Amino acid sequence: MAHVATITIDHTKVAGDLTDYVGLIVPDGSAGYSALYALCLEGGGDIRLFKSDDTTELAREIVTFSVSSETGEIHYRYAGTLSSSVDTAIHVYADGSSSEPAATATYGSEAVWVDYKLVTHTGATDSSGNETLTANGGISAGDATGQIGAATNYDGSGDYFRSSLINLDADNATMQTWLRQNTTSAEMRPFSVGLKSSEGGGAQEKFGNIFSPQLGSSGVGIRGISTDNDAGNRIITSYETFAQNTTHLLHQTFGSETLKGYLNGSELYSGTESGADLSTNSIYIYLGARVNLTSFASYFDGWQAEFRWTDDTLSANYIAAEYNNQNSYSTFYSVAAVAGGSAAQAARRGAVMMM
Repeated sequence: MAHVATITIDHTKVAGDLTDYVGLIVPDGSAGYSALYALCLEGGGDIRLFKSDDTTELAREIVTFSVSSETGEIHYRYAGTLSSSVDTAIHVYADGSSSEPAATATYGSEAVWVDYKLVTHTGATDSSGNETLTANGGISAGDATGQIGAATNYDGSGDYFRSSLINLDADNATMQTWLRQNTTSAEMRPFSVGLKSSEGGGAQEKFGNIFSPQLGSSGVGIRGISTDNDAGNRIITSYETFAQNTTHLLHQTFGSETLKGYLNGSELYSGTESGADLSTNSIYIYLGARVNLTSFASYFDGWQAEFRWTDDTLSANYIAAEYNNQNSYSTFYSVAAVAGGSAAQAARRGAVMMM
Protein backbone atom coordinates (compact mmCIF):
# COMPACT_ATOMS: atom_id res chain seq x y z
CA MET A 1 0.00 0.00 0.00
CA ALA A 2 1.09 3.57 -0.62
CA HIS A 3 1.20 6.41 1.87
CA VAL A 4 -1.04 8.90 0.08
CA ALA A 5 -1.83 11.60 2.66
CA THR A 6 -0.93 12.80 6.15
CA ILE A 7 -3.52 14.08 8.62
CA THR A 8 -1.91 16.37 11.23
CA ILE A 9 -3.95 17.06 14.38
CA ASP A 10 -3.43 20.51 15.87
CA HIS A 11 -2.44 19.94 19.50
CA THR A 12 -3.91 23.31 20.50
CA LYS A 13 -7.36 21.84 19.80
CA VAL A 14 -6.71 19.06 22.35
CA ALA A 15 -7.11 20.46 25.88
CA GLY A 16 -5.31 17.58 27.63
CA ASP A 17 -3.65 14.29 26.72
CA LEU A 18 -6.36 11.80 25.74
CA THR A 19 -6.31 8.00 25.81
CA ASP A 20 -7.83 5.97 22.96
CA TYR A 21 -9.47 9.02 21.40
CA VAL A 22 -12.10 8.29 18.75
CA GLY A 23 -11.67 10.91 16.05
CA LEU A 24 -13.28 12.03 12.81
CA ILE A 25 -11.83 12.59 9.34
CA VAL A 26 -14.00 14.18 6.65
CA PRO A 27 -12.30 13.79 3.25
CA ASP A 28 -13.42 16.58 0.95
CA GLY A 29 -12.32 18.15 -2.31
CA SER A 30 -9.30 19.95 -0.86
CA ALA A 31 -5.91 19.41 -2.46
CA GLY A 32 -4.57 17.31 0.39
CA TYR A 33 -6.83 14.41 -0.60
CA SER A 34 -6.00 14.49 -4.32
CA ALA A 35 -3.78 11.38 -4.31
CA LEU A 36 -6.32 9.52 -2.18
CA TYR A 37 -9.16 10.14 -4.61
CA ALA A 38 -6.89 9.38 -7.57
CA LEU A 39 -5.94 5.99 -6.17
CA CYS A 40 -8.49 4.45 -3.84
CA LEU A 41 -11.64 2.46 -4.50
CA GLU A 42 -15.16 3.83 -4.52
CA GLY A 43 -16.44 3.20 -1.00
CA GLY A 44 -12.94 3.46 0.51
CA GLY A 45 -12.54 -0.22 1.36
CA ASP A 46 -8.79 -0.04 0.65
CA ILE A 47 -8.13 2.90 2.98
CA ARG A 48 -5.95 2.13 6.00
CA LEU A 49 -4.75 4.46 8.78
CA PHE A 50 -1.41 4.27 10.62
CA LYS A 51 0.42 6.22 13.28
CA SER A 52 3.42 8.22 12.07
CA ASP A 53 5.70 5.20 12.62
CA ASP A 54 4.01 3.61 9.57
CA THR A 55 3.75 0.38 11.57
CA THR A 56 0.99 0.87 14.14
CA GLU A 57 -2.33 0.47 12.35
CA LEU A 58 -5.46 2.21 13.64
CA ALA A 59 -8.97 0.78 13.61
CA ARG A 60 -11.26 2.77 11.33
CA GLU A 61 -14.86 2.85 10.17
CA ILE A 62 -15.65 4.14 6.69
CA VAL A 63 -19.22 5.39 7.01
CA THR A 64 -19.25 6.88 3.52
CA PHE A 65 -16.59 7.50 0.87
CA SER A 66 -17.25 8.66 -2.68
CA VAL A 67 -14.48 9.09 -5.22
CA SER A 68 -16.87 10.66 -7.72
CA SER A 69 -18.22 13.36 -5.39
CA GLU A 70 -15.07 13.64 -3.23
CA THR A 71 -16.93 13.28 0.05
CA GLY A 72 -16.64 10.95 2.99
CA GLU A 73 -16.91 10.25 6.70
CA ILE A 74 -14.26 8.23 8.51
CA HIS A 75 -14.04 7.48 12.25
CA TYR A 76 -10.88 6.06 13.83
CA ARG A 77 -9.58 5.01 17.24
CA TYR A 78 -6.20 6.54 18.10
CA ALA A 79 -4.93 3.75 20.37
CA GLY A 80 -2.69 5.12 23.12
CA THR A 81 -2.13 8.80 23.87
CA LEU A 82 -3.25 11.70 21.71
CA SER A 83 -0.95 14.55 22.72
CA SER A 84 -2.02 18.01 23.83
CA SER A 85 1.54 19.35 23.62
CA VAL A 86 2.76 18.29 20.15
CA ASP A 87 0.92 17.79 16.87
CA THR A 88 -0.07 14.22 16.01
CA ALA A 89 0.31 12.80 12.50
CA ILE A 90 -1.88 10.04 11.04
CA HIS A 91 -0.75 8.46 7.77
CA VAL A 92 -3.42 7.52 5.25
CA TYR A 93 -2.68 4.52 3.02
CA ALA A 94 -4.49 3.10 -0.02
CA ASP A 95 -3.72 0.87 -3.00
CA GLY A 96 -6.82 0.79 -5.17
CA SER A 97 -7.34 -2.94 -4.67
CA SER A 98 -7.50 -4.08 -1.02
CA SER A 99 -10.84 -5.21 0.36
CA GLU A 100 -12.80 -3.69 3.23
CA PRO A 101 -11.82 -5.55 6.44
CA ALA A 102 -14.52 -7.44 8.27
CA ALA A 103 -16.32 -5.36 10.88
CA THR A 104 -15.03 -7.74 13.55
CA ALA A 105 -11.42 -7.70 12.30
CA THR A 106 -8.61 -6.32 14.47
CA TYR A 107 -8.72 -2.96 12.68
CA GLY A 108 -12.30 -3.21 11.39
CA SER A 109 -15.16 -0.86 12.10
CA GLU A 110 -16.30 -2.44 15.37
CA ALA A 111 -12.80 -2.07 16.84
CA VAL A 112 -13.23 1.71 16.65
CA TRP A 113 -16.09 1.43 19.12
CA VAL A 114 -14.68 -1.25 21.42
CA ASP A 115 -15.43 0.91 24.49
CA TYR A 116 -19.02 1.64 23.40
CA LYS A 117 -22.30 -0.22 23.87
CA LEU A 118 -24.21 1.59 21.14
CA VAL A 119 -23.09 3.85 18.28
CA THR A 120 -25.49 4.87 15.54
CA HIS A 121 -24.77 7.52 12.93
CA THR A 122 -28.38 7.85 11.75
CA GLY A 123 -30.38 5.60 14.08
CA ALA A 124 -30.75 2.61 11.78
CA THR A 125 -27.74 0.43 12.64
CA ASP A 126 -25.28 0.03 15.51
CA SER A 127 -21.64 0.41 14.46
CA SER A 128 -20.41 -1.17 17.71
CA GLY A 129 -22.04 -4.46 16.71
CA ASN A 130 -23.66 -4.86 20.13
CA GLU A 131 -27.28 -3.85 19.66
CA THR A 132 -30.22 -4.08 17.28
CA LEU A 133 -32.24 -0.94 16.57
CA THR A 134 -35.92 -1.13 15.69
CA ALA A 135 -37.60 1.65 13.69
CA ASN A 136 -41.10 2.79 14.63
CA GLY A 137 -43.62 5.27 13.28
CA GLY A 138 -42.52 5.05 9.65
CA ILE A 139 -39.23 6.82 10.34
CA SER A 140 -36.71 6.92 7.48
CA ALA A 141 -33.08 6.86 8.64
CA GLY A 142 -30.61 9.21 6.97
CA ASP A 143 -33.21 11.45 5.33
CA ALA A 144 -31.62 14.70 6.58
CA THR A 145 -28.23 16.38 6.55
CA GLY A 146 -26.56 16.61 9.94
CA GLN A 147 -23.42 18.21 11.33
CA ILE A 148 -21.09 15.49 10.05
CA GLY A 149 -23.01 13.50 7.44
CA ALA A 150 -26.50 12.09 7.20
CA ALA A 151 -29.00 12.58 10.03
CA THR A 152 -32.56 11.42 10.64
CA ASN A 153 -35.69 13.56 10.87
CA TYR A 154 -38.08 12.87 13.75
CA ASP A 155 -41.57 14.25 13.14
CA GLY A 156 -42.66 14.70 16.77
CA SER A 157 -45.56 12.33 16.26
CA GLY A 158 -44.58 8.73 16.84
CA ASP A 159 -41.18 8.50 15.13
CA TYR A 160 -38.50 6.75 17.19
CA PHE A 161 -35.84 4.03 17.28
CA ARG A 162 -35.55 1.55 20.15
CA SER A 163 -32.46 -0.42 21.04
CA SER A 164 -32.39 -4.01 22.18
CA LEU A 165 -32.12 -4.60 25.93
CA ILE A 166 -28.82 -3.30 27.34
CA ASN A 167 -27.14 -4.13 30.64
CA LEU A 168 -25.65 -1.11 32.35
CA ASP A 169 -22.39 -0.50 34.14
CA ALA A 170 -22.69 0.22 37.86
CA ASP A 171 -20.79 3.46 38.04
CA ASN A 172 -20.16 5.13 34.70
CA ALA A 173 -21.91 6.20 31.52
CA THR A 174 -21.78 8.83 28.77
CA MET A 175 -24.48 9.55 26.21
CA GLN A 176 -23.98 12.00 23.38
CA THR A 177 -25.70 13.18 20.20
CA TRP A 178 -25.85 15.92 17.59
CA LEU A 179 -29.30 17.42 17.17
CA ARG A 180 -31.37 20.30 15.89
CA GLN A 181 -34.87 20.89 17.23
CA ASN A 182 -37.71 22.32 15.15
CA THR A 183 -40.12 23.30 17.91
CA THR A 184 -39.91 24.25 21.58
CA SER A 185 -41.56 22.13 24.23
CA ALA A 186 -40.68 21.62 27.88
CA GLU A 187 -41.42 17.90 27.51
CA MET A 188 -39.48 17.31 24.28
CA ARG A 189 -36.68 14.75 24.61
CA PRO A 190 -34.28 13.88 21.75
CA PHE A 191 -33.55 10.59 23.52
CA SER A 192 -34.37 8.82 26.76
CA VAL A 193 -33.35 5.72 28.65
CA GLY A 194 -36.14 3.42 29.74
CA LEU A 195 -35.74 1.22 32.79
CA LYS A 196 -37.50 -2.06 32.04
CA SER A 197 -39.86 -2.87 34.91
CA SER A 198 -42.25 -5.30 33.26
CA GLU A 199 -43.65 -6.35 29.90
CA GLY A 200 -47.12 -5.10 29.13
CA GLY A 201 -49.76 -7.60 28.08
CA GLY A 202 -49.70 -6.67 24.43
CA ALA A 203 -49.08 -3.25 22.97
CA GLN A 204 -47.75 -1.48 26.03
CA GLU A 205 -44.49 -1.95 27.88
CA LYS A 206 -43.73 -0.19 31.17
CA PHE A 207 -40.58 1.79 31.79
CA GLY A 208 -39.23 4.40 34.15
CA ASN A 209 -36.90 7.14 33.00
CA ILE A 210 -33.29 6.95 34.04
CA PHE A 211 -32.00 10.19 32.60
CA SER A 212 -32.44 12.23 29.48
CA PRO A 213 -32.01 15.83 28.34
CA GLN A 214 -34.92 18.20 28.56
CA LEU A 215 -35.28 20.87 25.89
CA GLY A 216 -37.64 23.77 26.18
CA SER A 217 -38.21 27.49 25.92
CA SER A 218 -36.12 27.98 29.05
CA GLY A 219 -33.18 26.05 27.67
CA VAL A 220 -31.77 22.62 28.35
CA GLY A 221 -31.80 20.74 31.65
CA ILE A 222 -31.31 17.25 33.00
CA ARG A 223 -33.63 14.58 34.31
CA GLY A 224 -31.94 12.43 36.92
CA ILE A 225 -31.97 8.80 37.97
CA SER A 226 -35.47 7.42 38.49
CA THR A 227 -35.53 3.84 39.72
CA ASP A 228 -39.24 3.19 39.83
CA ASN A 229 -41.30 6.14 38.64
CA ASP A 230 -41.10 9.10 36.33
CA ALA A 231 -41.42 11.63 39.16
CA GLY A 232 -38.63 10.12 41.25
CA ASN A 233 -35.09 11.34 41.87
CA ARG A 234 -34.46 14.01 39.28
CA ILE A 235 -32.35 17.12 39.17
CA ILE A 236 -32.52 20.15 36.96
CA THR A 237 -29.79 22.41 38.25
CA SER A 238 -29.61 25.14 35.63
CA TYR A 239 -30.83 26.26 32.26
CA GLU A 240 -29.16 27.86 29.32
CA THR A 241 -30.64 29.05 26.04
CA PHE A 242 -30.93 26.18 23.59
CA ALA A 243 -31.70 27.93 20.34
CA GLN A 244 -34.43 26.54 18.12
CA ASN A 245 -33.33 25.53 14.58
CA THR A 246 -29.69 25.58 15.63
CA THR A 247 -27.30 22.62 15.60
CA HIS A 248 -25.90 21.46 18.95
CA LEU A 249 -23.72 18.69 20.38
CA LEU A 250 -25.02 17.33 23.68
CA HIS A 251 -23.13 15.10 26.15
CA GLN A 252 -24.37 13.69 29.45
CA THR A 253 -22.05 11.84 31.78
CA PHE A 254 -22.59 9.80 34.95
CA GLY A 255 -19.74 8.84 37.27
CA SER A 256 -19.06 8.76 41.03
CA GLU A 257 -22.78 9.52 41.55
CA THR A 258 -22.40 12.79 39.63
CA LEU A 259 -24.50 13.70 36.61
CA LYS A 260 -23.05 16.30 34.24
CA GLY A 261 -24.33 17.88 31.06
CA TYR A 262 -22.25 19.47 28.30
CA LEU A 263 -23.49 21.69 25.51
CA ASN A 264 -21.20 22.22 22.51
CA GLY A 265 -18.15 20.96 24.39
CA SER A 266 -18.60 23.06 27.55
CA GLU A 267 -20.00 21.95 30.90
CA LEU A 268 -23.52 23.23 31.39
CA TYR A 269 -24.68 21.64 34.64
CA SER A 270 -23.65 19.20 37.36
CA GLY A 271 -25.44 17.50 40.22
CA THR A 272 -25.07 14.58 42.62
CA GLU A 273 -27.40 11.58 42.61
CA SER A 274 -26.74 9.90 45.95
CA GLY A 275 -26.89 6.13 46.03
CA ALA A 276 -27.55 5.71 42.31
CA ASP A 277 -26.50 2.29 41.00
CA LEU A 278 -27.22 1.32 37.41
CA SER A 279 -25.76 -2.19 37.55
CA THR A 280 -28.94 -4.00 38.56
CA ASN A 281 -30.97 -2.58 35.71
CA SER A 282 -31.44 -3.50 32.07
CA ILE A 283 -32.68 -0.72 29.85
CA TYR A 284 -33.83 0.28 26.40
CA ILE A 285 -32.53 3.40 24.70
CA TYR A 286 -35.11 5.41 22.79
CA LEU A 287 -34.01 7.84 20.10
CA GLY A 288 -36.66 10.47 19.43
CA ALA A 289 -39.00 9.60 22.31
CA ARG A 290 -39.50 10.12 26.01
CA VAL A 291 -40.91 7.17 27.92
CA ASN A 292 -42.38 7.02 31.40
CA LEU A 293 -43.68 4.16 33.47
CA THR A 294 -46.86 3.58 31.50
CA SER A 295 -46.57 5.17 28.08
CA PHE A 296 -44.70 7.31 25.60
CA ALA A 297 -44.87 10.81 27.04
CA SER A 298 -43.56 12.83 24.09
CA TYR A 299 -41.68 12.65 20.82
CA PHE A 300 -38.83 14.72 19.41
CA ASP A 301 -39.38 17.11 16.50
CA GLY A 302 -36.09 17.75 14.68
CA TRP A 303 -33.09 15.86 13.35
CA GLN A 304 -30.67 13.77 15.33
CA ALA A 305 -27.43 11.96 14.47
CA GLU A 306 -24.29 10.40 15.98
CA PHE A 307 -25.88 8.98 19.11
CA ARG A 308 -23.32 7.15 21.27
CA TRP A 309 -23.41 5.34 24.61
CA THR A 310 -20.29 4.23 26.49
CA ASP A 311 -19.77 2.80 29.96
CA ASP A 312 -16.93 5.29 30.44
CA THR A 313 -17.36 8.73 31.98
CA LEU A 314 -15.74 10.88 29.31
CA SER A 315 -13.61 13.70 30.67
CA ALA A 316 -14.22 17.39 30.02
CA ASN A 317 -11.03 17.47 27.91
CA TYR A 318 -12.21 14.53 25.81
CA ILE A 319 -15.63 16.11 25.26
CA ALA A 320 -14.07 19.45 24.29
CA ALA A 321 -11.79 17.71 21.77
CA GLU A 322 -14.75 15.84 20.26
CA TYR A 323 -16.62 19.09 19.78
CA ASN A 324 -13.59 20.82 18.24
CA ASN A 325 -13.08 17.87 15.89
CA GLN A 326 -16.70 17.41 14.82
CA ASN A 327 -17.76 21.05 14.78
CA SER A 328 -14.81 22.26 12.70
CA TYR A 329 -12.77 19.37 11.35
CA SER A 330 -10.83 21.62 8.96
CA THR A 331 -9.29 23.50 11.91
CA PHE A 332 -8.87 20.42 14.13
CA TYR A 333 -6.44 18.94 11.62
CA SER A 334 -4.73 19.72 8.33
CA VAL A 335 -4.18 17.35 5.42
CA ALA A 336 -1.31 17.10 2.95
CA ALA A 337 -0.84 14.80 -0.03
CA VAL A 338 2.30 12.69 -0.13
CA ALA A 339 4.32 12.82 -3.37
CA GLY A 340 6.25 9.96 -4.94
CA GLY A 341 4.95 6.45 -4.49
CA SER A 342 1.29 7.37 -4.24
CA ALA A 343 1.34 9.42 -7.43
CA ALA A 344 3.18 6.68 -9.25
CA GLN A 345 0.69 4.04 -8.13
CA ALA A 346 -2.21 6.24 -9.14
CA ALA A 347 -0.67 6.71 -12.59
CA ARG A 348 -0.16 2.98 -12.99
CA ARG A 349 -3.72 2.34 -11.90
CA GLY A 350 -4.96 4.80 -14.53
CA ALA A 351 -2.92 3.08 -17.19
CA VAL A 352 -4.28 -0.34 -16.23
CA MET A 353 -7.86 0.93 -16.27
CA MET A 354 -7.39 2.30 -19.77
CA MET A 355 -6.10 -1.02 -21.19
